[in-house]
Amino acid sequence: MRIDRDESSDDNVINISSLLDVMFILIIFFLATATFTEEETDQSVNLPESSMAPSSLSAKPKTITINVHADGSYLVNNPVTQRHETMDLGAMREELTRALESNAGQKVLLRGDRKAYHEAVAMAMACCKEVGFNDANIGYQYKLSAAN
Repeated sequence: MRIDRDESSDDNVINISSLLDVMFILIIFFLATATFTEEETDQSVNLPESSMAPSSLSAKPKTITINVHADGSYLVNNPVTQRHETMDLGAMREELTRALESNAGQKVLLRGDRKAYHEAVAMAMACCKEVGFNDANIGYQYKLSAAN
């Protein structure tokens, strides 16, 4: 026996508007509650380029950043003490000593402008080594070489 069915029936349609509402609410919730940390870097420092791939800085959120400008001035960003100011070598030595006393595993990233004299960058590196930072790294900008 054949049963006649109406082909325009809406029984086969799934209404997903409520599912979309829930998905948008979840996306908004996760965006609103996510914490975004961005390392504050001095954009006026023009880093030298290298074809070596850089290591990820996101794994080291408490890194002290020392920016050496082209005129030889030092801008120290200490995220632990929330200090971000220009210092001379003596004040930088005191700041680094305090940072190392409070956290023995503290790291330092030295970012020298490509037009800065090597003497200014070397003096900042010597200051870090003198205080006791064995993990003082030099920052550079990654550039893919033409040979690749």
